[in-house]
Amino acid sequence: MNTTKKKFPHIHEYLVVITMLLMACIFTYVIPAGEYSTMINEAGKEVVDPNGFHYIENTPVSPLLMLNMIFQGFVKQGTLIMTMFFIAGGVQMIIDTEAVHALMRVLALKFSKTPRVTIIVMMIAFGIMSVPIQMNYFIPFSTVVLMLCLMMGYDAVTAAAVIVTASSFGSTCGMLNISTTAIANEMAGLPLYHGMGFRWVGFVCMIIITTWFICRYAEKVRKDPTKSYCYGIKNVIEPGDPESLPKMTMSHMICIGVLAGGVAVLIYGCSSLGWSYEQTAVCFLTTGIIASIVGKRNPNKMCASFVAGAKTIIGSCIMIGIARSIAIAMDAGHVLDTVVYVIANILDKLPSMLQAPLMFWAHTIINFFVTSGSGQTNVTMPIFLPVAELIDMSAETAILALNYGDGLSNYIYPHSSSLMAFLAACGVGYGTWMKFMGKLFGVWFAFATVFMMVAVAVGYC
Repeated sequence: MNTTKKKFPHIHEYLVVITMLLMACIFTYVIPAGEYSTMINEAGKEVVDPNGFHYIENTPVSPLLMLNMIFQGFVKQGTLIMTMFFIAGGVQMIIDTEAVHALMRVLALKFSKTPRVTIIVMMIAFGIMSVPIQMNYFIPFSTVVLMLCLMMGYDAVTAAAVIVTASSFGSTCGMLNISTTAIANEMAGLPLYHGMGFRWVGFVCMIIITTWFICRYAEKVRKDPTKSYCYGIKNVIEPGDPESLPKMTMSHMICIGVLAGGVAVLIYGCSSLGWSYEQTAVCFLTTGIIASIVGKRNPNKMCASFVAGAKTIIGSCIMIGIARSIAIAMDAGHVLDTVVYVIANILDKLPSMLQAPLMFWAHTIINFFVTSGSGQTNVTMPIFLPVAELIDMSAETAILALNYGDGLSNYIYPHSSSLMAFLAACGVGYGTWMKFMGKLFGVWFAFATVFMMVAVAVGYC
C-alpha cells in the first residue's frame, strides 16, 4: 500500500488573482448593482454622500472580457510600473558597487568582541536601508549575515531573524513603500507618501521591539548552544573569515554616503515638495548612477545592473496590472459601491476603536491568498478606502492597516517566496523558523493592533 501523502499543489498567485477576477465578473450577475451619490463638502471637495446609496439596474460584465480588463489594468498602472523599473534598476546599481558588503566587513571586525552591538547595528542599518528599498534586494546579504552571526557564536536562526525582519521594517511601516502606500495614497487622492511622520513612530517601535527579542534569543544561544532551535542541524556554511569580504575603500564610503543622501533627498521631496512617481523614479535612478560612477563601474556594467534589477521586479509589475482589473470589473458592473455599502454598515455598528484593527486583521487574512503588496492594494483598497470615508475613518488609517496586514504576515506564510528565499540562504527550515517567528509574530500582531487603535485615538491623518 502506498502511504505517501500527496502534497497540496502549489497555486500560483497570478492564478489566485485571475480567479478573483472571474469571480468578480460572476458577482456582477448576482450582486445587486448600486451606487452612491456625491456631494460638495465645506472645503469645496466632491465626496461620497454617506446617505446617498441607491440601487440601480444591473450591468453585468461578461467573463469573456477578462483579458480586455487585464489589459486596461496594465494601462491604468503604467506610470507605477515604469516607476518600479527605475527604482529596481537604481537599487541594483548601488548593490553591485559592493559598498554594503564592505560595510558588513567593517561591522564584523569592529564589533567582534561585542556581538550584541553587531546585531543592533545590523538591525538599524538594514532597517534604515529598507525604507526606500524592497526586501527582495537584501536576499544576497543573507550569507554575509549568516557568516557574521556564526563567527560571534550565534546560530542560523539568529541570522535569518536579523536579515528577514530588518529588511522588512521599511516596507511594513510604509514610509516610502511604492507597492502599498504610494498606490493607496494615489487612490485616496493624497500625496504619494502622505502621513509619513506617524509611520516613522511605528518604524522605531518595531525596531526596538524586534531587536530586543532577537538579542534575547541570540544571547541564550551564545551562552548555551543547546538552546538553539536548530541545535544539531549542520550549517549551510562554516563560520567564515570577514577578511574574505571586500575591504572598505574611499569609493565605498562615498557610495554609502550617496545612498544616504539619495534617501534624504527622497524623503524631503516626498514629504515637503509633493513628489510624484516621476520624481521618485528619477531620484532612485540618479542615486544609482552616481553611486556607480563613484564605485568606478563602467557604463556597460551600469546598464547590465539596471537590466538585472528590472528583471527582479517584472513579476510584481505583472501582478499590479492583473490585480487592478478586479476593481475595473466591479466598477463596470456597478457592484463595488454595493460591497462598500454592506461592509460600511457592518463596521459602523462596531466601536470606532475596533474598526481599524479589524481592517488590519482582514488584510492579514487576505494576504494569505494575495501575497503581493501591490496586488493586495489594488484588490482591497477600492473597497476599504470608501468604507473608511463612510465610517469617518481617515484614509491614512485605512492605508496603515493595509501596510501592517500585508507586511507582518509575509514572514509566517510558507508560500511567501521572499521568506523562503531568505530561509534557504540561511539554511533554516520553515518548521524551525516558526518556533522562533511564531512567538515574535504574536508580539508584532499585538503591537499592530494597539497601533491601529492609537491611530484612531490621535486622529491620524
